[in-house]
Order: sequence, then C-alpha cells, then structure tokens
Amino acid sequence: MNNAVLLAITAGVGLAAGAGGTWLAIPHPTVEARTITKAELTAAIAADPSLCPLPVVEKPSEGEALAAYQNARSSSPLVWDRNDLPKISLALGQCDKNNNGPGVSCMTTVKMSPKAQPLNRVVGFAKAATGGWVATIF
Repeated sequence: MNNAVLLAITAGVGLAAGAGGTWLAIPHPTVEARTITKAELTAAIAADPSLCPLPVVEKPSEGEALAAYQNARSSSPLVWDRNDLPKISLALGQCDKNNNGPGVSCMTTVKMSPKAQPLNRVVGFAKAATGGWVATIF
C-alpha cells in the first residue's frame, strides 16, 4: 500500500478515536424541567408580591381632570360662544398608559349639564411643563 493512503487511514482512525474518547470522557448534563402548578405560582406571588409588580399609572384626580377638560373645551375652536359654556361634570373611569403619546387615556363619563344624558368617551391627560394636567379630547 501506498504510504500516503496508510497515513490518511491512520489519521482518520486516530481522529475518530480521539473525538469518541473526548465525547465519552466529558460528563453530559442532565436537564430536569417540570411545569409549575398554578397553586405553586399563586403561593410564590402571595409570599413575595414583588415577583409580579403591577404597572403604576399616574393619573389626575377627578378635580384636576375636570379642570383640564373644561380648559380644553373652552379653548377649542369648535366652541363659538365662550360666554355660554355649559356646566360640565366629569367622572373618571379606568385609565391606562396612552400608546399614542405622553400621559394616560381615561374612560370618562361627561355630562354637559346637570340634566343632560351622560356621554362615555375616552379623554387623554398629560402633565404640562408647569406641572398641571392638560386634556386631549379624542
């Protein structure tokens, strides 16, 4: 046989034996995974509530929201008689972070007068540079 062929066969056998020996000599980790039950998860969160923090949304008080809404309405170009602005009342509902800009979006119930039908609408509130709340009527 040719010396080059013998050398190639010997190198191949040596390489295979070395790789196989290395694979056999190295310990292989065992992974044990299991599903956490709902009861275990509930118990863990009850023991340490910081594991599941709730998002804190800064929102205006009802008085601040009413003042901001009245200011937005009175400065609207759609209001033509500023001397006859209605007696507005506003109740805040659920608020969440505004995805379209700064601040929060809140579900509100607005009444234009004490005898008017309540209107449910989304109103945006954001903090101005002065620290007061500004309303955006959607």
